[in-house]
Amino acid sequence: MSFDADVVVVGGGLAGISAAITATREGLSVIVLERGDYSGSKNLAGGRMYIHALKDLVDISDAPLERKVEREIYEVYCGNGRKISFSYEDKNRGDSYTVLRAKFDQWFAKKAEEEGVLFSYSTLVSNARREKGGITLETNRGEVRAPLVIEADGVTAGISRYLGLRNLKPSMLMLGVKEVIGTTWDEGVVRTIIGFEGLKGGGFVYSNRDTLSIGLTVKVDSLQGSEVKAQDIVEKFREMIGIEGPILEYSAHLIPYYGYANLPQLNAENLIVTGDAAGFLINDGFTIRGMDLAIESGKVAGKAAKLIKDENYADTSIYVKMLEESFVMRDMKKAWKSFSLLGEKRIFSDYPKVLCEVLGDMFLVNGERRTLREELMEKIKEENLNLTQMVLDLVRFIG
Repeated sequence: MSFDADVVVVGGGLAGISAAITATREGLSVIVLERGDYSGSKNLAGGRMYIHALKDLVDISDAPLERKVEREIYEVYCGNGRKISFSYEDKNRGDSYTVLRAKFDQWFAKKAEEEGVLFSYSTLVSNARREKGGITLETNRGEVRAPLVIEADGVTAGISRYLGLRNLKPSMLMLGVKEVIGTTWDEGVVRTIIGFEGLKGGGFVYSNRDTLSIGLTVKVDSLQGSEVKAQDIVEKFREMIGIEGPILEYSAHLIPYYGYANLPQLNAENLIVTGDAAGFLINDGFTIRGMDLAIESGKVAGKAAKLIKDENYADTSIYVKMLEESFVMRDMKKAWKSFSLLGEKRIFSDYPKVLCEVLGDMFLVNGERRTLREELMEKIKEENLNLTQMVLDLVRFIG
């Protein structure tokens, strides 16, 4: 059977482009199938990128990064106009930047094209099947055949589903809803917010050069049965945090929420899976990471592709072994305890309420002063919480 390339990458986002650049450097012929008119045209996400993996791959001197993150603000809302907040500032930091993916991905794809990567834009894969030592991809432009496919098509993992390797479960997905607002701040700021409507998830605000990206990431299973529209949720959230300005853009997309212990199948004969399609996302309570994991998993996939070609396209296990040796799996494993805890509703509703009530009473002076311990024990009892469970949760959170 003749093949169209050594490797076909499905998806022209961070993971796919990183894989394509790396595999090309390894001497392989590569085709990237991207459903959009250009990379980034279907990705309206705006967020934060930790740039360590990117810097190791390409020159970023002209990258369209928005603002260097210099200040972190963490806010816990607990109803009735009450909130707890703290911040951290470091003007010397340079590990992360805010980005607008519609701009960034287009730039990143041009970097790949300069290295000889071939992109097929406006190409939608509608099915995949195994035959004669490879995988045939059915697209709106005809069939494409390869002995190795690198899947980088996002959280819905179409190729894995077409091949019968994956079923999507609401418990493993989050819904991200975002608005780009026509106003900004004069510094790089990230606000992380929890305690909105008791939903399992959190909110964010990222300052870009000329805009703000604001939104929520909420576990899909906490939205099931609700009649509230995603756009209404983000509007209510924007009102709660007091941000005004014209809405320039609205988007919603699914986000993986697997965690290390629940990762889906990452490889099969003639197939390796990267980025969001592989479920690579970390939330340890302080940092939310996906972009650097996507870039690094793409780099690992590109290097693994060369080893697979030299040995046996049917045996792709080397990819998983290489992932385990990378920071992708190491960091996901370290974050697992806190990650799994952040899927519990009590973290977003019960605990913030107790914390706010205790602090509120401690700052109140009315002639009936009590100790912190007395206040805490009373509020725990009032909310029917278990002190032992709270201690165990704290131990899980700090690892």
